[in-house]
Amino acid sequence: MSKSEKILYVHHTAVNGGATMSLFYLLEYVKQKYKVVVYFIEDGPAVEFYRQAGIYCIIDNTLGKLPHCTIENQSLNPFGFKFYHDIKSYSKHYLSLLPTYFRMRQIIANEKPDIVHLNSSVLIAEGLAVKSMGMPLVWHMRDFLDYGNFRLRYNFLRRIISRCSNAVIGLCESEINRVSAGDKGVVIPNFVNFDKFDYQKVDKVNLRGQLGVATDTKIIAILGWSTPAKGAQTLMQAFAEISAKHSNTILVFFGEGQQQVANSKIKIILRFLTGKKNLRIELQKIIDKYSLQNRVFFPGTIFDIASYIAEVDIIAAPFTEPHFARPILEAGAMKTLVITSDIDGTREMVLHGKAGYLAKPGDKQDWAQQLDLALSSDNHDKIELMFNNTLHTYNSEINANNTIAVYRDILTSSLHL
Repeated sequence: MSKSEKILYVHHTAVNGGATMSLFYLLEYVKQKYKVVVYFIEDGPAVEFYRQAGIYCIIDNTLGKLPHCTIENQSLNPFGFKFYHDIKSYSKHYLSLLPTYFRMRQIIANEKPDIVHLNSSVLIAEGLAVKSMGMPLVWHMRDFLDYGNFRLRYNFLRRIISRCSNAVIGLCESEINRVSAGDKGVVIPNFVNFDKFDYQKVDKVNLRGQLGVATDTKIIAILGWSTPAKGAQTLMQAFAEISAKHSNTILVFFGEGQQQVANSKIKIILRFLTGKKNLRIELQKIIDKYSLQNRVFFPGTIFDIASYIAEVDIIAAPFTEPHFARPILEAGAMKTLVITSDIDGTREMVLHGKAGYLAKPGDKQDWAQQLDLALSSDNHDKIELMFNNTLHTYNSEINANNTIAVYRDILTSSLHL
């Protein structure tokens, strides 16, 4: 293996979310063996975060994406509001497909990589461009393809992903099964770097002191909440239901999104006229209704998240759509209890409820019941089981080396062509 070989990565977001951090942890290993260049399709805090770690990054706004996964997708039903809400953004996505295709071909010609690694299923035009150049392609599924109503778009896109790729990496069996990649498919779970997520050595951040609450306060936290599919509203409603019984408990919303409610009268009028709801405002309505102003917090984005998870009692991952959630892994490594939705991806991560609590997605009553049970129970066995499973199944060194083995097999095969 020579470090003269280059891998070109394309990443679909510059937000500090799960996919961004998962790629970052992978690159910590890959850059020791290969030359690495990462193309971001937009600017944002993740770019500087990567650069500070010595990862060579380029922002190219000509590149685009076509979201069609369970977390972000376009409604094709003209009788629903979401169809009209999506028109503007998806018109932009569709119009960018051709420029993206030709720009990606230029990038490949200039960079001359040995392998291209696309870090999301949404990078459709990039995948077609890589295939047209005859370049080896690893396509990483960090999201579940959305079936849609009739599976027409789903079938079309999964065929593109499967036919353009030399290897398709899924985070779990249920995710890779949606792509139907055949022999090209390989399951390599997301992973945790236990040097960074070490519950015994993590730095203290005094989260309770930062929030101004008592030292014996129980903290429930959600890591990432700004899109509806992450289930923040269900969690907020469930917390409100149990707030009187568990009066020493608070709820913390970490991640991207409004920390304060915007009071723009123009935006309020536009939302009223269009019927569009603002998630942060909907959360605030529940906060105000139950007088929870001193028990719900929005600290914003945190990069050194391990230190904060270590001081949280429960990590909630209330996804309403199938997802393989990094916060669950990080909570497992930090010996923090997990409550998540009983759907594909997340249920596998908590061993079908043995290593955490499962609640029905979008069901505030069931979520309230599970939160109440978790706060009232001795959860030592669940926490230990989750930790041990995370340690063995989601080990960063093992799973990074499994990804590198995919590269090695492709490069070896290329030599024999």
